[in-house]
Amino acid sequence: MLENNKKYTNKPEIKDLAKEYLSGLKGLNQMQMLHKIYFNLYNKKPTQEMTTNQLFMRILYKQKFGKQIKETDKFVKNKKNKFKWSSKFKNVFKKSKKKRNQILVWFLNIKGEIEPPQLYPIYSSNMVIIKNRPYEVDPRSFWKMGKYTCQIIKGIDRRPVSNLDYNEIKVRGDSTDSDEFLIKAALSAVAGEVKKGKPIDKKVIIIGAIIALAALIYFMTTGGA
Repeated sequence: MLENNKKYTNKPEIKDLAKEYLSGLKGLNQMQMLHKIYFNLYNKKPTQEMTTNQLFMRILYKQKFGKQIKETDKFVKNKKNKFKWSSKFKNVFKKSKKKRNQILVWFLNIKGEIEPPQLYPIYSSNMVIIKNRPYEVDPRSFWKMGKYTCQIIKGIDRRPVSNLDYNEIKVRGDSTDSDEFLIKAALSAVAGEVKKGKPIDKKVIIIGAIIALAALIYFMTTGGA
């Protein structure tokens, strides 16, 4: 009997990995845990300029759209899903590189259709005529499509599609690189509507950290984004 006990005591100790991991978390404060969650999700440290609100926002954004973003990236990179241009279009593209007084135009007509790319002559250095209507050509609104330069024109707008109206978009609150709408979503999800300028209670931070940590554990165990 004694010999059997010796056999068991000689076996290597098996670590309790869950207990060891949770013990390490006890030494972290709330902000450190929040930074750790962010790093686990994005594989990079948050910048020093990022506020608590922005951290919550990005974590919740990743949890909401992370899986779809990952699946979309995989789909787009698959060569089978690549769009192939017809030989007719390729000839038009090649001509656009040689013609200095012409511009390759993608025209979005009022019927909601994208017409085949077409070369148009440029007049007075800044105008093309499409369907009997003059449209402005602005070098600042040129788009690069691989090796080719083109212009995108909407039938209902005399000016071409460009990034020149960025300030107007930002004023409307529709800018996609703005964190404002994400901050609002994060605050709503964590603590309901928060009035502008009102400081966030510590309880909100704790609740948000718990929610984010729980979601992170879920993603790690289920293989989600």
